[in-house]
Amino acid sequence: MSFVKNLQSFGKLKGICTGLGGAYNPGQQHLQVKTLTTLQFNAQQLMDSVTAAKTVYDNATNQRERTFKEVRALGSRICYMLRSCGAHPLTLADAYAHNRSLHGWKRYAAPVPTAEALSEDTPKRRRSAGTDYASMAYNFARLVETATAEPRYLTTEPTLSKEALAVKVQELHAMNETVLDATLKLNKVKQQRYALFYEAPNGLVTTARNVRHYIRAVFGFRSAPHEETVKVRLTKPTT
Repeated sequence: MSFVKNLQSFGKLKGICTGLGGAYNPGQQHLQVKTLTTLQFNAQQLMDSVTAAKTVYDNATNQRERTFKEVRALGSRICYMLRSCGAHPLTLADAYAHNRSLHGWKRYAAPVPTAEALSEDTPKRRRSAGTDYASMAYNFARLVETATAEPRYLTTEPTLSKEALAVKVQELHAMNETVLDATLKLNKVKQQRYALFYEAPNGLVTTARNVRHYIRAVFGFRSAPHEETVKVRLTKPTT
């Protein structure tokens, strides 16, 4: 059962208790209507906090995706600009190695062709690890460092200038930090919500079950109040 459904069910249960008026008068403070109202309010606050944090997270990841969208194409452009400038072959080799890592490609020794292999489409390149955003930012930064350290790397193209590339590197790292911060905050409020609903001694689900037990004890198993509470379902995750 979802958090939303459990919260809705808790509200129904509290409504039953409120409807009983003075007949519902538990000695335990955490079962009293006033405490139930506070617990419901706190749970709703955490639900709203998770929604807000999720929105911030989604906006950050969307912005990062847009920021990284042209990075691989930009890496290839840097390599061709190095070639056009007549960069040293060793510099070009380093640049292309960084660019392959940026694209997630790696070279490998091609197997000896066999009759079976010739009858199938054999890929010429394989994907390698390091295609996540953090690795992309790192490999792009290495490519930019290699390119801008080359004395012959001179260009009037704004997006390929040394200054623009340095800004792009900072932008990529900043976006990764923004997403990481949003992820940590989202995970924190999710943990707080989970604790309040399921783990706290007087959490939402535990309190609801105790309320049901109290009503059964006071009004009886076949009483109308107990039959109403039985219809209200609150469940804990099985894992």
